[in-house]
Amino acid sequence: MTDHRTGNLMPADRLTVRFAYQRGFQVVDGSAILQTFEKQDEAFKFVLGRDARVWLAWSRTVIGGQTAPFDFAAAFQQEKVGRIMKTMHGPAAGTWFWTCHDGGARGTVETKDEAVAGVERAFTRRIAGADWR
Repeated sequence: MTDHRTGNLMPADRLTVRFAYQRGFQVVDGSAILQTFEKQDEAFKFVLGRDARVWLAWSRTVIGGQTAPFDFAAAFQQEKVGRIMKTMHGPAAGTWFWTCHDGGARGTVETKDEAVAGVERAFTRRIAGADWR
């Protein structure tokens, strides 16, 4: 990403971690391979060290064969890892709830983009072991 004011390259806030057959895991920014790691947690630590988060795959949540409105699931390598949904009723109507399944991080924010960032940030930190004591 380029800063439109200065023309300088800006660090990405979302990076892809992908499985690199027989080589471990690659961290990718767009089409550029930044680094390859033997273990997944090492790749996540690298992403976190760049003050970024792992880009998760997002899809509509399906319940009983029906897609739920304003409800999305996050996956990493086909494993569901989080969920976001818009609150439709009550005093919190219009806000977005997010949760990261592994580790239990969750929150309520104003926008869908903030909810996506919440799940991706929490999942990245969890896999990197950033919050373990």
